Amino acid sequence: MQLIWLGPLLGVVMGYFLAGGGVIGVVGAGVGALLGRQFDTVIQLSNGLYHAAHRKSELREGDIQRAFFDATFVSLGRIAKCDGVVCQAEINWTMQVMERMGLTPEKKQEAIELFDKGKSTSYDITQDLTRLQKSCGRRSTLPQLFMEMLVQEALADGTMAQKEWAALTHIASTIQFSISKLERLVRSAQASQDFNDKQSQQKTPESSSDLLLKAYSVLGVLPTVSMTELKKAYRRQMNQHHPDKMIARGLPEEMVTMATEKTQTIRAAYEMIQKQHKTAKPDTV
Repeated sequence: MQLIWLGPLLGVVMGYFLAGGGVIGVVGAGVGALLGRQFDTVIQLSNGLYHAAHRKSELREGDIQRAFFDATFVSLGRIAKCDGVVCQAEINWTMQVMERMGLTPEKKQEAIELFDKGKSTSYDITQDLTRLQKSCGRRSTLPQLFMEMLVQEALADGTMAQKEWAALTHIASTIQFSISKLERLVRSAQASQDFNDKQSQQKTPESSSDLLLKAYSVLGVLPTVSMTELKKAYRRQMNQHHPDKMIARGLPEEMVTMATEKTQTIRAAYEMIQKQHKTAKPDTV
């Protein structure tokens, strides 16, 4: 129960004593009671606005996560099927996404149903994409992660088919994601894929040199970049993919593992370049 009498009571006491007691004190107490009542009204209104805003924020976050989940799997289905045949590499990659997300059996079944919807040419994914775009609003990081996932699936078989690129550009346009950014994502995804693959292979002088070039590509910079600009690029990439920040921007918790893996690749590429730079730097006297 709210103490709606607290403000008037305090107002009466303070008004009486501040007015000096007696008849004037009674008048002061009356004025204090009125002011106290107004104070209570303001406090109750503020509390109401706070709880309403907090509840609205929770609902909005849930809407973003739901829209992100739905749009992700219907779009993965569309990318997989757009060239006519869903290859095994695309199926395997999609299943790996589900495993890395740690989906419950119920959530996994829901994701499969959404994927199958996206594969069907009779299903219009525009409604899911539009809902995602409206839910994200000005949150530019979530659409970028969304497009990164689609690009990675398109490259799952090692190549980017023309129809896959056409589907990606259509999806990007629908969620108002620029094609120039999409092109950079494709280059970065290809570099990240190559970087991770080459890291696991036995290193030779040639492969080490090639791996270093891939590391620069992962960060989206040229080998001629200064260390200052390299550090800026690294921080920008980490800021875009840091799991905690992604969750704060509405990323579903199931996607945290994938965001973490991306930051690990970014960090490994940056540390490799740093190490090479320190080794190559001549000693100064």
